[in-house]
Amino acid sequence: MTDLFGEEKLNYYQILGVEKTAGDEEIKRAYFSMVRKFQPGSFPEKFKEIRTAYETLKDKQKRAEYDAVGELPSSITPLFNEAQWFDHLGRHSKAAELYQIILKSHPELDNVREQYAKSLVLDQKTGKAAEVWEELCRRNPSNAFYSEELAQCYFDRGWHKKAEAEVKRAIALDPSSIDAWHLVIHCITEKKDNASDKNMVFDELKTTIREALKAVNEVKKNEWKKINLYSYAFIVSFDQDRHIAEGYLEEFAGLIYEGGREAREKGLDAFVQILNNVPIFVLGSFYKLIKKIADLLPELMAERKKGPNPIRVHIEKIRIQYEIENLPHKGFSEIFSDLFRLLTAEFEEDDDEVEIAAMEFEILDGKNTYDPQMRRLREELPELYALHSTFFNQALRTRDPEKMLYQRSKKVHKYNRSSGFFDEHPEDAPEQPVRRAEPKIGRNDPCPCGSGKKYKKCCGA
Repeated sequence: MTDLFGEEKLNYYQILGVEKTAGDEEIKRAYFSMVRKFQPGSFPEKFKEIRTAYETLKDKQKRAEYDAVGELPSSITPLFNEAQWFDHLGRHSKAAELYQIILKSHPELDNVREQYAKSLVLDQKTGKAAEVWEELCRRNPSNAFYSEELAQCYFDRGWHKKAEAEVKRAIALDPSSIDAWHLVIHCITEKKDNASDKNMVFDELKTTIREALKAVNEVKKNEWKKINLYSYAFIVSFDQDRHIAEGYLEEFAGLIYEGGREAREKGLDAFVQILNNVPIFVLGSFYKLIKKIADLLPELMAERKKGPNPIRVHIEKIRIQYEIENLPHKGFSEIFSDLFRLLTAEFEEDDDEVEIAAMEFEILDGKNTYDPQMRRLREELPELYALHSTFFNQALRTRDPEKMLYQRSKKVHKYNRSSGFFDEHPEDAPEQPVRRAEPKIGRNDPCPCGSGKKYKKCCGA
């Protein structure tokens, strides 16, 4: 057997002492048995061979590619190696031409047809690649990998309905394929954007994610690939059941903690998706878990962006929300929580300013109750105090709050008048001043009775 450089390649099955039909568990047992026999300190070169063989055979795709070369007739092996070399150089169009030449003389070689399809995909010829994958699926109807690749090809072409149907067929053949579950979730998400009944599609998405987690958790392999599934699960469940959502987030954190660098890389991308798709005020309820996940990714977060880190800034905003949520538990009145929620709202409403003025009015009107709490806030939670420090400082310093009360009352009544509030709630309208039916007569004006005298000397006397 030769590699893509035309050099002799070791037989990985022989290195591990297993048959070509060996399953994953048998290969794993053989690997650990060989490692105990040939320890790296005493047999470094032999250990390297054993490790390379195991890394290739334990991965489904790498093993398939390795087997593909071994099954080729010796007459076409050089041409196949040349095609692989062009793929290695990124010249996928040339590689596809060579694979096509091989298939003309050996149309029965599905392993070559598979490499041909992959080269077409890499060459961005997804239409032609889809035709090749369709042929492979017809020739191998029970091959889940081929169905999955065909579905991905459909999806890349924008044929989302066809992609969803095909990937569900792949899942029926192999329910443990995490990549297939990811793809069906993407298909449903695309469908949601154009659906007339978004709630129905959203329910389908939640059901699919639950089924995916149940299926893949029965197979203890490629654990790091489950990270995205748990991030999707959290995003679609945070507003339904807090405890279930928290469980998904805990599993998400556990997979990052237990995985290697690859898990942390995927975890960071999924973590950013969570931060971008879940409102900050919601994430405040999950701050401790969010902080735990962030602490697992410090070096990656530093690598992604130099200078002020946007993820850190986002997490700091989440921490502020956590402090706001916990104010009532620390003995502060609900009005402070409500005030800070408005001040930190992600989207400003037209009447937010008026609501803030109304809350300020209530705080000023109850100074005896609220002054001690404002002082505590300044001492114990200075970051929250700073969010509205100008008002708090004025409220604590003033000895006569009447002017501040009047200003806020005026703002609230002005808004209510312009918004038509008093038309709907006349009982809350302020009392209107009494107006004279006739114009006012001055004391030195002529008397309206017609006597010719001044008003003060006549009827006004």
